[in-house]
Amino acid sequence: MISKKSRRLLQLLGFVIGVSFGLWRPQQVQMMLPLLGITVGIGYFFLSRVSTENKTDLTEIKWFVPIQMIMYFVIGGAIGSSIHLYMAFF
Repeated sequence: MISKKSRRLLQLLGFVIGVSFGLWRPQQVQMMLPLLGITVGIGYFFLSRVSTENKTDLTEIKWFVPIQMIMYFVIGGAIGSSIHLYMAFF
């Protein structure tokens, strides 16, 4: 089981990489968002099923942290590309 502090730092890392990638390559991020969003959604669906069937905590499942990192990358990428789009309009 990974500690809460380490998990938060990995989430922050995913978010920062997403924001920077969204600012650097906004068009590529916009093309990647639907696929990554669907992947995260399916991942959370399977996480919830595995968690309820085995009656385990989500943090004990090995692929919980990578799914969260991808989710925070998607959020950061959407924010970064939106900032770039906002700066282009104004």
